Amino acid sequence: MEQPATEKKPNTDISWEEDLSEEEQIAKWRDSAFHAALEKLQAEHGNTETVIQTGEAFGRGLYACRVKEKSLDWTIKGWRETIEEDVFKPLGTEFTFTKISQDVATTFMNRDPLKQMHKESTVASLFNFGVMRGLFLSAFPKGELLINGLETEDQPEFIFRAHASAKDKYERVKRVFTTLKKDDGA
Repeated sequence: MEQPATEKKPNTDISWEEDLSEEEQIAKWRDSAFHAALEKLQAEHGNTETVIQTGEAFGRGLYACRVKEKSLDWTIKGWRETIEEDVFKPLGTEFTFTKISQDVATTFMNRDPLKQMHKESTVASLFNFGVMRGLFLSAFPKGELLINGLETEDQPEFIFRAHASAKDKYERVKRVFTTLKKDDGA
């Protein structure tokens, strides 16, 4: 009996990336970016601005991969709905928006798996701020993301401004660095 010519077997090898659900993949990307931020923080001897910058880069990447094609002309309401569905839910984060208008939105983060998983809660908060800022500025390049109460509250209020003034941009920097100095004990 003659053996048939070598049979072609279908390639059933699945990489770990393909085997993960969409939610698991996004969470894995976030964890990798967060660990990179922690490594940079240690390598740069506590320069926490690198944590925010790494978070921003991750947020801009998420925007480019998951959100950018959804609209060319964003409103804050449309942006929020899209971000909630395509980014927040897969990451397991939850926000309560307390105000949404044409140019301004305010929110509180209710659930933050990253902060719960890591003992570096301040670093996780700064990273999340960076992610939110990267997502927001990708859609609203003339805008700014402000924090109200980071230095005094467990759940700071995020203020999204679609059109930010120079004072808004200065206020963001001042609030973030005031918080960092308090955390460092300065």
